[in-house]
Amino acid sequence: MKLPISIIFKIVKNNPERKKFNIKICRQNSQVPIDDIASMSVSYRKLDFSSIDNLQESLRTLATNEVLSQLRNEKMIPENQSNSEVDSLDLDDLVGKSVSVPFGYWNNLREIDL
Repeated sequence: MKLPISIIFKIVKNNPERKKFNIKICRQNSQVPIDDIASMSVSYRKLDFSSIDNLQESLRTLATNEVLSQLRNEKMIPENQSNSEVDSLDLDDLVGKSVSVPFGYWNNLREIDL
């Protein structure tokens, strides 16, 4: 399953002599403008310059890791806090509660009824 998230980046400084550049990275749907994102220094060694496709893919890998880090560190607004989990098969028990369920990709399968 693909998440409909586009990643944007802006190279703000390139230093070919030191083989490094500064880049700003964020989600296209970020609530923070890209110019307000802190830049990070990246070595050319982290990129594959052998073709445009390989350069794009290495930039995607770099950007994806940074965006996931930003998501993990994003503050939760108080209105979205939840201490409730699904603990009943009766939907009436869940009415009016903000219930959290872990995002699917990192869950551990605990039990299978055969």
